[in-house]
Amino acid sequence: MMRLLRIRDLEYFIAIAEHGSFSRAAQACGISQPTLSAQVRRMEDLLGVTLLERRHGATTITTEGAEVLAAAREILDAFHRVQRTTKGDGVILGRPMRFGVLPTIAPYFAPHFLGALGRMCDGHEITFVEDRTDQLEAGVASDHLDFAITATLPRARALTAIPLGEESLVLVSRDPLPDGMSLDAISRPLLLMQEGHCFREVVSDAIRRAQLRCDVAGPARIGPSSFATLVSLVRAGIGDTILPEPYARGAPEAVAGLSLSRLQPLTEGRQLYVIVRAGRERYRDVTRLVDAARDAHRLASGIAEDADDAAVPPKVGDPMPMRAAAAKAPAR
Repeated sequence: MMRLLRIRDLEYFIAIAEHGSFSRAAQACGISQPTLSAQVRRMEDLLGVTLLERRHGATTITTEGAEVLAAAREILDAFHRVQRTTKGDGVILGRPMRFGVLPTIAPYFAPHFLGALGRMCDGHEITFVEDRTDQLEAGVASDHLDFAITATLPRARALTAIPLGEESLVLVSRDPLPDGMSLDAISRPLLLMQEGHCFREVVSDAIRRAQLRCDVAGPARIGPSSFATLVSLVRAGIGDTILPEPYARGAPEAVAGLSLSRLQPLTEGRQLYVIVRAGRERYRDVTRLVDAARDAHRLASGIAEDADDAAVPPKVGDPMPMRAAAAKAPAR
């Protein structure tokens, strides 16, 4: 009867590679060192290659071992994905995690979220990528990302969107502004993000609604791909721009000396979502992730968990206040 590799063989080999020592790997796996050595010899016999070399008390991986290690990690990752898909509570936390977030959300959201996520993952590696919506959705759909933070409903049926929070918009100008400002009252060029950024679509939709209300088409320019560059262009007098309120609040030094005004009507804004594979929204770990993300977004927005007061409007030229507007935002 043909002998086959087992999942346990791969786990032992990966443990040695990660710990760099047979003794430490054996302790992590809960077995004796002689047993671990015997398992590795068995694996080498089955594959017909030398995976590890021990010289002068150091353990090194051979060239063939490095190839097997990469494949072993892929196999184990796929194995755990199958388990997570079929297991009722959906184990996602307590292991290395990778998620995605829009670059128009990450600057003010990630600093609050990563601390909570690190505590839930019990010290395991956490990485995140900033990318456009289509790439984030593709990453979640293919399981290259565990989840993503976006601002639009996903197009793919394989994905589910869980509401995270709403954001109002603010107009940023070098000139003095009133406490509230409607788009149809803007006369200066309006600087927008580049094509393809979903936040540009949020602002473009607001512009179209203003044009329908007032039949006025204000001048607009397509600008760069970051909020920081938009603000620098405003500071240089190139035009005005629109930002999410949490970003303006979270970066007071970036907007210092500029005038900020909440966009009217207050229903103008965007809805953020946590995107996961369909069916995983019922997982206990996903529920914990969403709760942590909502807490982080509240902190980034300057909203206490028990706050239900309306925000105090900003003074002309002052940074945004420490509470967000209690306004409904459309699902964008």
